Amino acid sequence: MKKMIYSFAALLLLAACNSNSSKLNQLQMENDSLVAASTQTKAEFDELLSTLNEVEDGFSQIKDAENYLTVQAQATNDLTPSTKEKLVNDMQLIQQTLQNNREQIAKLQKQYDNSRYQSAEMKKTIARLTQEIETKSEMIASLQQELSRKDVKIAELSQSLTELAGTVDQLSEETKTQQKELAAQEKEINTAYYVFGTKGELKEQGIVSGGGLFESTKVLKGNFNKDYFTKVDVRTLKEVQLFAKKAKMLSNMPSGSYSFVKDDKGELTLVINDAKSFWSLSKYLVIQVD
Repeated sequence: MKKMIYSFAALLLLAACNSNSSKLNQLQMENDSLVAASTQTKAEFDELLSTLNEVEDGFSQIKDAENYLTVQAQATNDLTPSTKEKLVNDMQLIQQTLQNNREQIAKLQKQYDNSRYQSAEMKKTIARLTQEIETKSEMIASLQQELSRKDVKIAELSQSLTELAGTVDQLSEETKTQQKELAAQEKEINTAYYVFGTKGELKEQGIVSGGGLFESTKVLKGNFNKDYFTKVDVRTLKEVQLFAKKAKMLSNMPSGSYSFVKDDKGELTLVINDAKSFWSLSKYLVIQVD
């Protein structure tokens, strides 16, 4: 009889070891995946910066020409033939540079949309550059009207400027739409769910199962009631009051990223110490309380 009991215990121990080994392998695979994603994100970020620098360089190149055009448009004296020729050349330079920048910003927006790197500051920068193109396009149209009074004919640019203005308006609308989509995407990425309850309550909702004498408790297996969870933003959730004196973490949250803190009544509150680590393995938090 004793031999049978010992054999049965050995089988249980072997099953537990195999289970732990499987979990370790899974965690290692997830870690490798995160490392690969980080490497890809860095490469995408470097590409974004490269394109951004090209756009900024383009705006720097037209600064002197823009200033010269403004001064001449505001001047009261008549323009010499050489001055008129320089004005035409500078106007062409600005128009060509703005067109190139428009194309580069469209490229930058596409790179950003397809990148893992999502940043509110980068979105603001793209919107700012788009607005700058629109502002400078309006400035060129205004300067052209001023210079036309001084017999500086730049008619060949009129059609291009009209087309550029239309393209800028279209790009501005597309940017607004993309910003809304990115905001929704960012909100979804930072959405998580939590629930706490007694073992009986969690079982009733299908959130946990098993947990018998020789069966380990299974969490979030099968069709559990998602409506029973509370939806939260991981960026703002710092703690969860549990209104119980005993609590057990059932979901796979990294140890060290959280702690249970007692108040003066002995009731526990879950405190999230490291949100990024805490939600890295699961967006569903399950706590059993007694």
